[in-house]
Amino acid sequence: MFCAQKAGEGALRMKRVGIAVMCTLFLVGCSRDPRDVRITAKNSDTFMDEIKDMKGLTVDEARLLVSFQIRRGMGNALGGSTEDPAGKTVGELLTQLKKQAAEEKTEADRQKRLADEAKGKADALAAELRKSIELTVYDKAFIPSNPTGGRYSDQIAIKCAYQNNSTKDIRAFRGKVQFTDLFSSEIFTTGLTISNPIEAGKKGNWTGVIEYNQFLRPHQQLRNTELKDMKVIWLPDSVIFADGSTIGAAVEKTLSAARPTLKESKNARSPYEQPARGT
Repeated sequence: MFCAQKAGEGALRMKRVGIAVMCTLFLVGCSRDPRDVRITAKNSDTFMDEIKDMKGLTVDEARLLVSFQIRRGMGNALGGSTEDPAGKTVGELLTQLKKQAAEEKTEADRQKRLADEAKGKADALAAELRKSIELTVYDKAFIPSNPTGGRYSDQIAIKCAYQNNSTKDIRAFRGKVQFTDLFSSEIFTTGLTISNPIEAGKKGNWTGVIEYNQFLRPHQQLRNTELKDMKVIWLPDSVIFADGSTIGAAVEKTLSAARPTLKESKNARSPYEQPARGT
């Protein structure tokens, strides 16, 4: 009798397990894979509604589909041509979108690599140029217009000091002077070209002026900010040595052809000031 009872209990357990397995198989069979949904001309704009409650898509796959539909919607709204997914299953569309995303990432990585390489070369060149020619701004002043004296616009005067740190005489050099606030946010950037020779190890002073435009915010900031409240960054671009060798971009033509931004002041030049033009 005891054995019969045990056998009955075993059979009941097996029956319960069998029912559970059958239910599981039934549910799995009834659940539809969203990747199998066919996109047609009728549901091409609404197929996302059909699959939103289905399980099986990853977060990244859902994001790809949503982005695709947003792009299509914007393209249709703007009257542009858009890709029609009709005829594909959701799975086929996902395969295509994943391939496109991988290609875009590869291109983005390539562009970033090129940009990093270019920046590295530019930084190395700037460091080499700064070793050759050093420049700083030691004074800044606002000069109002004086029509009777021949000055028909307001100006901002910039006084610079520079030194040839190289072992060779310099014929000319060019670069930019950037003014930032103490948090390194840019205030104003101006071009500068000095074309008079300066011997190796020698120093020079130069005074230039910027034609002031009261309607330009960078001009207003440069005028109203004290020099002590700004950082001055020297960004050399090119150096031509007296022996004809160069560092940086070729500047033979631009020395005379470029329109000045920061131009030499014609007022009271000292014998030590070098004539120069901005670019």
